[in-house]
Amino acid sequence: MTRPWFLNRCNQIWVSAGFPDMPGHAFRIGGATELLLQGVPPDVVATQGRWKSQAFLDYWHQINSILPLFISSSANSTRLLSLDSVMDNFACHTNLHTVASRS
Repeated sequence: MTRPWFLNRCNQIWVSAGFPDMPGHAFRIGGATELLLQGVPPDVVATQGRWKSQAFLDYWHQINSILPLFISSSANSTRLLSLDSVMDNFACHTNLHTVASRS
């Protein structure tokens, strides 16, 4: 199975079911978002996704609009508070590295 074949087949199924055609990059974005929603630390997500820059943060900045799409009735407040804490810690960690690299 090749990447083009897989994406083509997925899009055939989705479009025939009335969903939009999706680019391959959507899998990467969706995977990163899902891992974050599961509470995986952002630096682990970045490493696992082979993000070579902080460009992935552009997707996460839009998390307020993305989050409602992925949260189901099974989500609980403890999980969401944990995610909020993880994101705050990552933001502090990233800011410290940015300041240190400028010095």
